[in-house]
Amino acid sequence: MSKLWLASMIAAFVLFLPLADAEEESIVYSVYRAVDLGNPGEIPQKDFFVNLGSRQGVRAGSTLQVIRRMATYDATSQKLYKDVQFPIAKLKVIHSEPNASIARLDQILPAEKIPAISPRAVMVGDLVRATE
Repeated sequence: MSKLWLASMIAAFVLFLPLADAEEESIVYSVYRAVDLGNPGEIPQKDFFVNLGSRQGVRAGSTLQVIRRMATYDATSQKLYKDVQFPIAKLKVIHSEPNASIARLDQILPAEKIPAISPRAVMVGDLVRATE
C-alpha cells in the first residue's frame, strides 16, 4: 500500500464523518394518543416525544417551542423557493431522560399569528427548541 493511497482513503473517510459541532435538529419524533373510551366531556391526552432531554438542559416543567418548517413555492418561476420556519405551539415537558422527553400541549398559537397550515396541530417532524 502506498502512502498516497492510504492518505486519500483517510481523506475520503473523513468526508463522511459528522462534524463535531454540527447541531442535530431537535424534533417531535412520535405522538401517542390515549384511547378514547367515549366518556362525555373526556378528551384523550396526547403525549409528544421529542429528542431533547436532560443532557440538553430540558427538565420536567420546561417549555418547548414547536416550529413548523414549510417549503414555499415560487409561482412565477414554478420552482420550490425556500423553507420558512414559524412557531405554531408550545409544549410543557412532563418527563425527561438524558436524550429524550415527553411533553404535552400547553398552547397552540392563535390562527391570526401563524400562516395557514394544515393540520393546525403538532405533528411528527416539527422542530422543537427549549425556551427556558
